[in-house]
Amino acid sequence: SAFLFGPSGTPLRPATTTRSIAMLRGGLLSVSHWARQYATKATHPREYAIWKKLDRDRSGFLTHDEIRHMCKKFDASEHARVLSWILDPDGKGGVDFSGFCENFKAVQMVRNAARLKSWHRTFGLGVAGNVAGHMQQAGEADSSHSSNMPAAVFTFYAPHPHTVDASEDEVLGRLQNFPVSNAVLDFPRFGGNVQVEPEMGLLCDIVYTRDGSAVERLVPRRVAAFNDCSIRQLDGSSKLSEKKNWGAGSKGISLRSFRVNSISQGSFVDQLCLASYIKRGEDTFQYSVPAPARNYLLFHDALLDWIVNSINTQQDTDKWEEIFPRLVESDYPVSMWIALGAGEYTEWGNQNYLQPKDQSLVMVYDEEIFPNGPDEGIVETLFEEGDAPHGIIALHQTFV
Repeated sequence: SAFLFGPSGTPLRPATTTRSIAMLRGGLLSVSHWARQYATKATHPREYAIWKKLDRDRSGFLTHDEIRHMCKKFDASEHARVLSWILDPDGKGGVDFSGFCENFKAVQMVRNAARLKSWHRTFGLGVAGNVAGHMQQAGEADSSHSSNMPAAVFTFYAPHPHTVDASEDEVLGRLQNFPVSNAVLDFPRFGGNVQVEPEMGLLCDIVYTRDGSAVERLVPRRVAAFNDCSIRQLDGSSKLSEKKNWGAGSKGISLRSFRVNSISQGSFVDQLCLASYIKRGEDTFQYSVPAPARNYLLFHDALLDWIVNSINTQQDTDKWEEIFPRLVESDYPVSMWIALGAGEYTEWGNQNYLQPKDQSLVMVYDEEIFPNGPDEGIVETLFEEGDAPHGIIALHQTFV
């Protein structure tokens, strides 16, 4: 006979099993009897966006193997047994979509905890104006900004050190709200004219000076597909960072990434190109112009040097803010994801703002393997959660 396992991994007696399941369903993890009976893509778009990533064989049934696969991708294999137990308390071998929705909070908890673990002591920084013409398209152009250089850097996530002396307001402050997701983007409850900003994300180690008074250098580690989603119209906003982080689900980063140890000229990064698409209903639109990394206004080692200098010297003026004091407040994070700059929008992308239920696809591909870019079949496969071929990393998200 089959056994259920508790959080410690030990088999539960029938009485314990019944009581534990009742407590779970009656507490945090229960949604409603209505949701169990009538859950659909239309009624539960958030849940469906994640379900689609997990139900790999499109069987309409999430098996324990698929649950373990999700946990492994998130570097959270230690949670797989407990999550399977919560989603499948009767030991049927898996769960359907209604049961998945009923206990969705458990899935969210595992995914959120895994993301926070991977971002532990990691700072989020963006480079503004590193593609010619983008600031004008975004309505953020400044007459004082040189058109041949990036404009400035901004913070999109500053981790809190979580000391025992921190107040709840400090921990839950605007920039401390962890914004990065993988499957879902939360449409902002305020502001308007929301746009995806497709970017390359660069993970770097941070090396500080011996006395801790400045950043000495950044050491590149990985390149990912990044969505620096932004609000274009926000009444009362004076800083660009206020349009960048509206809480959970306001950014996106691909789970897979390219490993790098340099972004020097002539290295692997010169082969990388950025592209993005939007799917609205059954129609797919190219959202940004294909953008080779080598065409950034500033790139290679010169970009890293400029970012280091900006971190150390940028002042709180106009729409920009100081960066280094944020690093100190965050107890000297050891790594940093840097959004290197958004590509230029196509005519459709520039004229169409995002709507709930739109799907976005941001990809970084190797031009040596895809000299003409990914074809229509690859794009549609990625929108359907198919595996990305070798040479492509992709981020697919749904707006809810």
